[in-house]
Amino acid sequence: MSKSSATLALERRRDELTPHIVQLSPHAWLSVAEDVSNVGMIVGKDGIILIDTGMIPDCAHRTLEKFREIAPAGTLPIKAIIYTHGHGDHTGGSPVFCAGADRPEIWARDNFGAEAAPFEHAGLMPLFKARGAMQGGFQLPPDMRICNGIAPIRYPRAGGAVFSGKTGAVMPDHFFSGDSTSLTIAGVELWLFATPGETDDALSVWFPEEKVLFCGDNLYRSFPNVYPVRGTGKRDIPIWCQSLRLMESLEADVLAPGHTDPFQGRELVHEVLTRYRESLEYVQERTIEGMNAGKTPDELAAEIRLPGNLARLDYLKEYYGNVAWTVRNIFNQYVGWFDGNPLHLYSDFTPREEALHILAMAGGTGSLYRKAKTALEQKDAPWAARLAEHLLVLNPDKKEFLLLRAEALEALAETMLTATGRNFTLSTAQKLREKAQKK
Repeated sequence: MSKSSATLALERRRDELTPHIVQLSPHAWLSVAEDVSNVGMIVGKDGIILIDTGMIPDCAHRTLEKFREIAPAGTLPIKAIIYTHGHGDHTGGSPVFCAGADRPEIWARDNFGAEAAPFEHAGLMPLFKARGAMQGGFQLPPDMRICNGIAPIRYPRAGGAVFSGKTGAVMPDHFFSGDSTSLTIAGVELWLFATPGETDDALSVWFPEEKVLFCGDNLYRSFPNVYPVRGTGKRDIPIWCQSLRLMESLEADVLAPGHTDPFQGRELVHEVLTRYRESLEYVQERTIEGMNAGKTPDELAAEIRLPGNLARLDYLKEYYGNVAWTVRNIFNQYVGWFDGNPLHLYSDFTPREEALHILAMAGGTGSLYRKAKTALEQKDAPWAARLAEHLLVLNPDKKEFLLLRAEALEALAETMLTATGRNFTLSTAQKLREKAQKK
């Protein structure tokens, strides 16, 4: 079977996500794709400052070794670590960098870990971890993952807990509140700005002397991940856009994201920040406009796409974030689950009852099975998967139906560019195949 355009695009992205060090300015570097996330380094007069730490100890050791090979860094002590936000893929490598005799200061905002906190308080961490593992594809073999859209293939021991901040990380001991604070560490002046966006606890690090901006996960080479399929609380687009405007105002020469390669050159940095903000504003505005016109989430998700001038930019393609998921999330944030269809106010049909009606319309189990197989042969994977789902509702342990739905989901995943959705779909198919093997 020939590879889809989505698969080929993800393979090209995978080839870009090989470990390398980029010099950002005379005293700043970025380790890209050694770990799940990037690690920044600023070399001061008598010490080193790190921005994030990656996640996996083995990767962190390699990063530190490579940083030590850079002549100005040498044997200088690590004076401080700054966490751009609380996701574990940015904090889990910290024990490696804190292993020296002098404990570095660790800085974060005072709401550090804000995203995972509601899950913890509600007792939902098992769901958070399970869906996180499926989004990350951590239970898939490497040949099925390709890449994670903005990160190389890695298999962290923390599994689905990668998105919480508690993955063996050293917790922050220095915090700032309010909009910003200035620091002088190792003779280097830095500004930390509150820039909520992908997470409420996000901050950006501004190195004014050399005009380098570390923006964490508020921007990377993909359409922004407004809604991760593992689930999350509100990611506020208007606030995210305010943060991007603040970053634009700094007139940085270099923009260093938490994943993927940096952007270098003031004109390019300004353009990227502007276009990124415009993409979010466009989806927000079109969704609100459609909601006011009485359209449902299904209708809006099917019709809203980025305009051509934005859609053609590789750093706005849906490698990690997804426009349709963003549309659905905006709708849900403002008006909740009810889409305006009065039938959805009632629970008269359980999935089993609906499946029985579909079965009767199709002319029996055999006929429905054949229709699903035909849809798959005709490369209509979405319809094949839906029909197979009805069969499984009525016969949840039947091997043929398990394998049919798995095959349909695998075909559907082949067309998906957004790596997390692809991983989740393939992980579901894998579970179906494992269940079928036991029959």
